Amino acid sequence: MVNVIWSPDNLPGERHVVVQPHGQPSGKVKAYFYDSDEGDDGGSGPFDFLLDEALRRAERFAYHKGIRTIIVLKAELDKA
Repeated sequence: MVNVIWSPDNLPGERHVVVQPHGQPSGKVKAYFYDSDEGDDGGSGPFDFLLDEALRRAERFAYHKGIRTIIVLKAELDKA
């Protein structure tokens, strides 16, 4: 089971997956995700996923890598 945490006050110390949402000029919210141990590569701009798809893929990624926590940076979502 993977826990999804929306906009925590503090990032967990253990390995986790970060979902980074960002707004588009079209008004859609897109996102990318990354493994906290590998760092943020900045996504791929127009090729990022819609937020729902990014969450589904992040959950699959976390499950296959044995990572138990997904963090969604809601503060970034509020800016979108």
